Amino acid sequence: MGYTNYWHQYNDFTDQEWESIKDEYDNYIKPLALANKDIKDNSDENNIIFDGGCETFVLSKNCRMNDKKRYDEEDLSFNFCKTRMAKYDIYVWYLLTFINRLRPEISISRDR
Repeated sequence: MGYTNYWHQYNDFTDQEWESIKDEYDNYIKPLALANKDIKDNSDENNIIFDGGCETFVLSKNCRMNDKKRYDEEDLSFNFCKTRMAKYDIYVWYLLTFINRLRPEISISRDR
């Protein structure tokens, strides 16, 4: 059985918001996680991407709302990362709570 973090992103992040999010990740999460060998980071300019042993966490500056739906009921705002409560789960949740405080319309939740 898995343990999953969920979020809905309806809009692109502004340049200023994305800079704040990237700074939080680059200055607090990434150094600690890499030092403890908890994650593998594959981030780039427009994406925060890291893997801690289960599913890869991917957060994009740009939302998927303009993408083509694969099926009629697909919710393009919906994102998730299954962590199985591995060590990197705390990094995923920390970043999501930071984002939610920055943009409250980005709803976040997790399995309990």
